[in-house]
Amino acid sequence: MSSALAPEALTTGPGPSAGRRPEKTEAILDAAGHLFREHGYGAVSMDQIAREAGVSKATVYAHFESKDRLFAAMIHGACRAYAEGLMPAATEMEDVRAALTRICREIERFLLAPKTLGIYRVIMAEGPRFPELVQSFIEAGPLPFRKMLAEFFEAANRRGALKVPNPQLAAHQLVWLVRGPLYLERMLNLKQPLWDEQSVDEVVAGAVDMFMKGYAPDARD
Repeated sequence: MSSALAPEALTTGPGPSAGRRPEKTEAILDAAGHLFREHGYGAVSMDQIAREAGVSKATVYAHFESKDRLFAAMIHGACRAYAEGLMPAATEMEDVRAALTRICREIERFLLAPKTLGIYRVIMAEGPRFPELVQSFIEAGPLPFRKMLAEFFEAANRRGALKVPNPQLAAHQLVWLVRGPLYLERMLNLKQPLWDEQSVDEVVAGAVDMFMKGYAPDARD
């Protein structure tokens, strides 16, 4: 049975056991991330992670009880590091278009980062053989972030800045709008663009424009 965490457990994250040394935790997470991206999920053992991190196998298991829990902690840490600083600041912005632009730009920056692309490639390649890998990823990354996005839309609804009937659906829609052509080109490591070359600014502006037009407040209200 997978040891992936339930979504409600992610408020504190799928982290290591309490009382462990944070520098060893970071060394294990860094080693695991490097090995997963280089060799894939299935080919990497906890022994290899221990050697790469310069710790014992017992230390790895003392921090993370299983490989899928370790993977989940790595994803959660990466997502939390960028989302926790972004969403509170964006929520406080009165101009909803400016806030959406900032959110979309950070989503695009995160999606196009080499480490993020590497992890997505691992999930796409090995997810069918390791369902716990997919489950850990979904529960540690996309679900918590899209919950924050939905809360942002709910707050905008209350202010009358947007009219979003289904904030959860809108959170999914915004992320997929921002993915755009650049994400696919980077994921496939293409040397030439699939379509006319577009910049991050163009992708972000297009996503925000479409979203604002689709969820603009009804002038009759």
